[in-house]
Amino acid sequence: MMLTVNLAACNLSKIWTRIIKISSLASLGIMLGLVPQFTPQYYSISFDYNAYARDYTQQEMVNYARAGLQIEMLRRKTYQEIKKETNQRPPNIVCNRPETIEQLSPNIRIIASNYCQGTINIIRNNNLSIQRFNELKRDYDRGGEFHQQVQQMLIRLQNQKLR
Repeated sequence: MMLTVNLAACNLSKIWTRIIKISSLASLGIMLGLVPQFTPQYYSISFDYNAYARDYTQQEMVNYARAGLQIEMLRRKTYQEIKKETNQRPPNIVCNRPETIEQLSPNIRIIASNYCQGTINIIRNNNLSIQRFNELKRDYDRGGEFHQQVQQMLIRLQNQKLR
């Protein structure tokens, strides 16, 4: 009878030790931005780099989706204008890299500058700063929950435009 109690105490001790180890590793992983994954069959823990705290509001997500849709429409319009002017595929224009605009011919430079200014206006008109828009863009590009929510919002926005 005494032997059974000792074995139970030993097993309980092992379980508590395992729980403490797993909890410690999980806490450390979350603080470092890692997702702990516990596989009970093998009693192993692995970490993935896809733990992102939701750091946006519903309204920011809606504003980002609206801004993104408007920017895409402006981008397409600008693309067609440049293509019409040059009779070729437009060059890569990066608004926060002036050298991509400065190397263009004067008439195309005006179109590109208007596009960049238009993008800034769209972002601001949707109640986002340029910095916040870029942060949300990085979150969107990672995929995951934010990406999915924006995609759903874009579908709703496009359906509203069709009505």
